[in-house]
Amino acid sequence: MDEIKLYLDEDISYTVAVVLRSRGCDVISAHEVGMTGKTDDEQLDYAVTNARTILTFNARHFAPLAEKCYKEQRDHLGIVISKQINLSEMARMVVNMLKIYKTDDLKNSLIWLQSFK
Repeated sequence: MDEIKLYLDEDISYTVAVVLRSRGCDVISAHEVGMTGKTDDEQLDYAVTNARTILTFNARHFAPLAEKCYKEQRDHLGIVISKQINLSEMARMVVNMLKIYKTDDLKNSLIWLQSFK
């Protein structure tokens, strides 16, 4: 099983990507790959195309999008939703999640980051 590669959508600060990379995580941000201003579908498509699990604050749109993917049998490498929390708390929970899960574990799943306190 492969290590999870994260893609942070535009709602999450680029600084989070920098901090997570300093902790050894494979992470990119929508801000650094020209994906700001794109739709949620486009954000998820980018994650899928680049074999990444998406991390977002946007539960309102991504929970229904996960359900839509399920109904359409459209694969993705996981959608991780978080409440808006401070940087250090987010980094700690992401690192905890990455210690537990591999790519195959999150395939076609929707999970809450807060379950990794």
